[in-house]
Amino acid sequence: METGGERRCYGHTDYPLSAAGAAESERLVDWVREWLPEADGVLSSDLVRCTALARPLAAALGLPLRVEPALREQDMGAWEGRTWSSLTEEDVAGVRAYWTDYVGTTPPGGESFGAFAERVDAWFSAHWAELRGRRWLVVCHVGVARAVLCRLLGLDWGEALRFAPVPASHTWLQVAEAGAVLQSLGERPFAQDVGAVAVKRAARAGGRDRPPRIALSGSAGTGKTTLGRALASRLGVPYIPEGMRSRLESGLDVHALGHDGLRELVRELWQEQRAREAEAVESAGGFVADRSPVDYLAFWLTYRFTTDPVRTGAFFREVLETVDDYDRLVCLPWGVLPLEADGVRSANPWVQRSFQALVEGLLQREVPAGRYAMLPAAVTTLDARVSWVLDQLGEAGTRAGATWGASNRA
Repeated sequence: METGGERRCYGHTDYPLSAAGAAESERLVDWVREWLPEADGVLSSDLVRCTALARPLAAALGLPLRVEPALREQDMGAWEGRTWSSLTEEDVAGVRAYWTDYVGTTPPGGESFGAFAERVDAWFSAHWAELRGRRWLVVCHVGVARAVLCRLLGLDWGEALRFAPVPASHTWLQVAEAGAVLQSLGERPFAQDVGAVAVKRAARAGGRDRPPRIALSGSAGTGKTTLGRALASRLGVPYIPEGMRSRLESGLDVHALGHDGLRELVRELWQEQRAREAEAVESAGGFVADRSPVDYLAFWLTYRFTTDPVRTGAFFREVLETVDDYDRLVCLPWGVLPLEADGVRSANPWVQRSFQALVEGLLQREVPAGRYAMLPAAVTTLDARVSWVLDQLGEAGTRAGATWGASNRA
């Protein structure tokens, strides 16, 4: 969208597509025409960011187009068009209440996610007799996709944020008498994207057959964000920030969630990161993530979610099964950089040190030696840190095995 380069709150606001978005729409038309099965019609929201794709798509395929105002994104009322930063400064209590219960909390003059989802569900229910048994291409907003996914997969509206399909992506739902099957979620179809090809070629030139997939680990204040952004820029891959910070900056009060709510938030953050990593692999072949799998295990232990041994064991197995998906989990040392109070993370050094101890212990106990590397405390400057990580990846020509040993699970 053309949002002025800022993170804005919008739903009904009819922002036009950016130049990049318009180019993606043109390519999506070609991709759909070449790769997707023949459809019976096209459904679309009436907002221009959807019709800009739906109209040429229907024309190219010779299909009837149905444009429905009922399929608009959630109405954010008086918050429409405002930046989240300005909203938080002006009404931190209102923003916090919304993120604490987005299903039931209504932005001033707008609609709650629950009311919005019921609106979308009511339209599909009213027209189900004419929709069923046919294949439809639905050009919609992320909120509509979330509502439909929850409805057809039998989930509560409160589960909606577990689905995070990215813009210009393809999600495929197959609906039958026995129920719905999610065939793909947030598929980025541009396998031949020029940028992705360039990244892969550069990786091969450096001795790898694809760009690296790196996850940074450690407590707050160790420099993960700064290092992660620099590494991603150097490697030409997406940087994946941690999801908790953006929620806290938007006013989320974790203390209001309660023990069970906080546990579900940790699971949600983990699943959200995995979805973003999958999208990055699809679009660019690799990524640099601001959190690693063991960080989520450390959160689980820190917040004492261990009272249910069965649930804890299942979460540990789920997380640890993904370790082989990363080329390296890089742990940054604690206490090297000054811990600054920023109003988001705890400035208590002992809280951070406790978390760091859990992370380091989990890495050494649960992760094969060939999958993690400990950044030396003596490596302090950003340039030196970037060079050190790249050296471990073999970009500088050194033997990786001389530093971290061969993986026994690769």
